[in-house]
Amino acid sequence: MKFKKKWYQKLLIAALFAVALIWTLVPVYIVVSNSFRRTLDMKIMPPQLIFQPVFSHYVKILTLDNFTKYFINSTVIACSVTVLTILLGTLAAYGMKLFRSTLGQHLSNVLLLGKMVPAITILIPLFMMMNRMRLTGTYIAPVLAHSCMSLPFVTWLMASFIRDIPTELLESASVMGCSRMKAFWKIIMPLLKPAMASATILVMQTSWNELVFSLQLTNLRTYPLTVGVARYVGAVSVDWGKCSAAATITMVPIIIVGFFMQKYLVSGMTAGAVKG
Repeated sequence: MKFKKKWYQKLLIAALFAVALIWTLVPVYIVVSNSFRRTLDMKIMPPQLIFQPVFSHYVKILTLDNFTKYFINSTVIACSVTVLTILLGTLAAYGMKLFRSTLGQHLSNVLLLGKMVPAITILIPLFMMMNRMRLTGTYIAPVLAHSCMSLPFVTWLMASFIRDIPTELLESASVMGCSRMKAFWKIIMPLLKPAMASATILVMQTSWNELVFSLQLTNLRTYPLTVGVARYVGAVSVDWGKCSAAATITMVPIIIVGFFMQKYLVSGMTAGAVKG
């Protein structure tokens, strides 16, 4: 006999979903709507749901500020981090597959300990290293910092997929004359498309939204979007119009990428969790 939920249980679940939906969407609505409001209209309480939209805030940040440069910097950094992290993480996971021992099978889980280290604790030594090598103010510094923070998770995710690839498949490739690297590119990589898609959206989102390292390791020439948005928050006042417009533009690329890759994200994370 199947268990049937009573009406008040269904009502409670629906209420919880509604609260979670409101909790998630209301802040986004406030930011997006404020980007189309005049500065004086933002201070009206209660806020008006119907108003005359203006585009002055977008015009200001796109013409008077260096926002386009910030966008380009974020794109370069996020894409570089994504490619570098997925490549190195996949190679590391492949190496663990070839390392036939109990240590190699469980090493990916140990790597997750690096994800538990708070980023702020390594900021000062990382800044000193980058400054000593004269990499601060370049793209290389944030790319290396973001990659170090994302690499343990990507390695664990890829290892959880590669672990279930039959060893006989690699042995057959070896018999056919494939080297280990050729087998990696011809056999392993095509099988990892769902995992790579999941890692792509997660790593890119992390790098795109990161502020702590970017604030310390970049300068006026290499500021990403997160630092650009933070610059609209002053010590005395906040330019809510520009800040909201900048935040709205910043959200769009990741939302688009997530929309097109959401099926891979769900299947990849679910499979990775089950296999791991």
